Amino acid sequence: MEKSQLTSSISDMFVDAGIEAGEIEISPIYGGSNNKVVSVQTQAGKFLVKIYYRHPSDKRNRLAAEYSFLSYALNIGLNCIPKPIFCSHKNNMGLYEFIEGRKLASIELTRQHVMTAARFIRELNTRPNRDETLPTASEGCFNIKQHFLIIDNRLNQLLGLPVESELEKQVHSFVGEIENTWRKLKEEISAGKHSIFEELRADDRCISPSDFGFHNALLKNTGGICFIDFEYAGWDDPAKMVADFFLQPAVPVSLEHFDSFISEALDYSENKAELAKRANLLFPVFKIKWCCLMLNEFLPDAAKRRQFANPNTDPEQSRRLQFDKTQHFFLSKKA
Repeated sequence: MEKSQLTSSISDMFVDAGIEAGEIEISPIYGGSNNKVVSVQTQAGKFLVKIYYRHPSDKRNRLAAEYSFLSYALNIGLNCIPKPIFCSHKNNMGLYEFIEGRKLASIELTRQHVMTAARFIRELNTRPNRDETLPTASEGCFNIKQHFLIIDNRLNQLLGLPVESELEKQVHSFVGEIENTWRKLKEEISAGKHSIFEELRADDRCISPSDFGFHNALLKNTGGICFIDFEYAGWDDPAKMVADFFLQPAVPVSLEHFDSFISEALDYSENKAELAKRANLLFPVFKIKWCCLMLNEFLPDAAKRRQFANPNTDPEQSRRLQFDKTQHFFLSKKA
């Protein structure tokens, strides 16, 4: 979308939202890897607009997932999120409160920050009437077998990529190593006492941001944490939510907080002790999945999303960097 066309579409959205914006000034915000994000200065103040990635192969309605999640959080009184203001399904755009703040570095994280995140999860889930109309989270699964199948599929995708360049050969060999580890782990869990086919009870499922972690949080200029980016949000397995929080590689969270995070975040369920065991059991499973996610850079559709979000990205440099990061992550003791 050209800048003039984007400006026109955003101006129309302000009109539809009943906001007298006047002349608007748009500035791109880079850093995301899926969508275009801009700040919009108007006579009514500063706003954030997100233009969501859309492609025939990507069936997820990212706008609907994020807007419905934020609307639910706002309706139950949470103030640690940006307020949703308006959405245009025609143009696949969302209009949100602009949060003045900055990203946190891993070295800055304290127990207080981690417990703030845990309370956010608990508060999303302790209301008597959780919103059953929210979608299932991206790759949300409610039995262990489903988690296995998603990882199998991701590994097969990676193993099926062309092997021509030297980098592609290295990646293919590395994915083979991951697959060997995965096969052994799958056999070990399948032979254990937990049925891989047993469905997680509805009361034990959680409303989750899904891609949850401090990579999707801002330290507000006024103080406090604001959580952002909910395009993958919805109903999920709490074991996946916990693992994602600690395994996301962008702003790593120390495992010293693992037990206290679980104790607070999963306090919505009377079955908290069993959910904690499930989170520990499946943690290494999700480490394998994160290895696959980190190698998304090599998949054609993911590469298109990266270019959509930031046309200035150097694809080859991004692939090499991501491969190096994934190797380090796979060999780390975080599991």
